[in-house]
Amino acid sequence: MKPYESYTVEDFLEDESFRKWVQGQGTQEMFWLSFLEKYPGRRDDFRQAEHLIRAANVDGEWISEKEIRAEIERFIENASGKEEHLEISFPDDDEEEESGRTIFWKRWLMAAAAVLALGAGIGWHYYQNNEPEPRTAAIGTSPTNLVTTRNDTDKPLLIHLNDGSEVTLSPRSHLKYPSEFADSARVVYLTGEAVFSVKKQGQTFMVHTGKVVTKVLGTRFVVSAFDDDRNITVQVQTGKVSVYVDKPSEKEVKGLIITANQAAVFEKSANQLSKTLVENPEKLPNNAVESILKYDEVPLPVILRDMEKSYGIPVQFDADSFWACKITVAFSDESMYDKLSILCKTVSASYEIVDGQIIVSGKGCSK
Repeated sequence: MKPYESYTVEDFLEDESFRKWVQGQGTQEMFWLSFLEKYPGRRDDFRQAEHLIRAANVDGEWISEKEIRAEIERFIENASGKEEHLEISFPDDDEEEESGRTIFWKRWLMAAAAVLALGAGIGWHYYQNNEPEPRTAAIGTSPTNLVTTRNDTDKPLLIHLNDGSEVTLSPRSHLKYPSEFADSARVVYLTGEAVFSVKKQGQTFMVHTGKVVTKVLGTRFVVSAFDDDRNITVQVQTGKVSVYVDKPSEKEVKGLIITANQAAVFEKSANQLSKTLVENPEKLPNNAVESILKYDEVPLPVILRDMEKSYGIPVQFDADSFWACKITVAFSDESMYDKLSILCKTVSASYEIVDGQIIVSGKGCSK
């Protein structure tokens, strides 16, 4: 068994299983997900190695030392506009052969340093020459010097942010974020889809997806913002978030507040932001009426209020008209929409979704 209790950053970087897990390609996901619970003393080295791997984002063949030296010098020379440039010393090919461990470590540091220091320099040069051009329209205005994580696999990829928040990045998606958040705010940039579990702190957490900004303190929500999709959607699973259009015109809706089981939809073509419900609303955790499934001659308004509390979705209706409607029903595992359909058919009523709420209408029942 490997001496995990004394693992250093270098050990993590050399561990093939760890590298593959960070890149979403490994088969020991559960081991590395629970690693810090078993070895909490290795947290700093674990996170630093994870960020280095994501920052370097080097796959397959390594960038040669000569390429790194040439690109760094060229970048500095172009940026300064001067003929003088920084001399960076690397060992020549004919120097004394080093151990495989030292060479591996040096190359990791050089690759990570190149990407972190140059941003769009050596890292961008490498991707242009070795990878298909990525779609970055939705995050094209993000600040520089951010870590970029791309999920090129067919499985979700878990990302740990330094504030304790977690992001589950869907396939064909990528996320830009700082290795450490500033004191004023926590800001990330998403293209594609991700589930965010944000740790509650004093600073707000903001997700930029093109023209739409999602702002929270701490909650769980899903953002879908693929470049080819007609809409950008934000779906809340727990808590509350605000969604608004970045730099809106006077005619646009400037912002919405959405809560559990509600969704904000931004139509790109119409520049329109609206509120609706998620496709499959889930019961809220630890709900007082979660276990109530059977009703015997109970007024419809009582059942609708139980449903409102159970799913956290506002239900609007005329209580006086429906109070005489006594319902006998036994629910099992029906969806919320199926339950609504059963109730409405029983009393010849109907429902619709308007602005993230359920509107039940009908003549009611005679007393």
